[in-house]
Amino acid sequence: MLKQAKLEWNARQLCRMVQRGEIKFDNAVQRGLVWDVQRKSLLIHSMLTGYPIPPFYAVKGGGCYDMLDGKQRTNAIVDFISGKFELEGIPEVDVENEDGTMDMVDINTLHFDEMEESLQDELNAYPLTVYYFDGITDDEISEMFFRLNNGKPLSAIELSRVKAKSGDAIREIGKHALFKSALTEKAFERYTHEDIVVKSYAVLHGKEPSLETKYIRPLMAEMEVTEEEQVQLLEIYDRILAVHGMIEDKKVAKRILTRTHMVSIVPVVWRSIEDGVSDKQFAEWFATFFAGKKSASISSVYNDAAGSGSARKEAVRKRLDEIAKHYGAFFHGQKMAV
Repeated sequence: MLKQAKLEWNARQLCRMVQRGEIKFDNAVQRGLVWDVQRKSLLIHSMLTGYPIPPFYAVKGGGCYDMLDGKQRTNAIVDFISGKFELEGIPEVDVENEDGTMDMVDINTLHFDEMEESLQDELNAYPLTVYYFDGITDDEISEMFFRLNNGKPLSAIELSRVKAKSGDAIREIGKHALFKSALTEKAFERYTHEDIVVKSYAVLHGKEPSLETKYIRPLMAEMEVTEEEQVQLLEIYDRILAVHGMIEDKKVAKRILTRTHMVSIVPVVWRSIEDGVSDKQFAEWFATFFAGKKSASISSVYNDAAGSGSARKEAVRKRLDEIAKHYGAFFHGQKMAV
């Protein structure tokens, strides 16, 4: 049975602990920051009007608390008290006057230090319930996170990564410079880079890979990425990044960073490395195949399979086969039917 203890912090104490590094969100199960200002503002309004907010959950160790749940709420509280955003889209709040009477006040567009002092004090003193655990295993942490968030609008990759057997390897590969060129900050917050890593692994090592969640989630729970396979994926991403910089046509170059196309070329990128094909030669092939005018490629079969339902195994197989066929024809003169 899990051993837990209960703490009571206030909002000001939470801020100070975060600033001192006593509260962290390093745990792999944590999702990225996804709340917008209006959602943060609603939390602040709830605190100022006495509505309860859910408890926080943490693992205690090494002189700090590693939070398992509550990242969005913590960020909202700390950012507001630190003056990083102004409130928006919330109802008025009651403020007590010196004579004991109450007034309704609009606090939209206000930063923390612009509010009435009584409201600042009320927010600082708001009680927060924290449950913390000692001696909890990684599997128990993953299971707890899954249960805490079951039913909440987490993305498919966020729920899948909770159960990932090779989570550390996936995260390490996901740090490759390619993703900084290909993805936005919001995409990183949604763990799109890790999603691409897993799908790259799937098309590289799966016999009949599907990129649907119902296939990817159990794959993440079972796959054990070896050191050799990590190196393999990193070499593939090295080549994709290098080739992207060599393609002069910006429209075509952009296609190599598009998720569907990037994942689809992974097997032939590795094949080109094994074949001794240079980056420049591979760039020439890519620019030839992905030179479509109305669609991405010159292959109608590939284009059809890259549209609606592109994650299904039948569509994935068609794309992989078309790419392999064109690659073979380009470099080895194999007969190709378009």
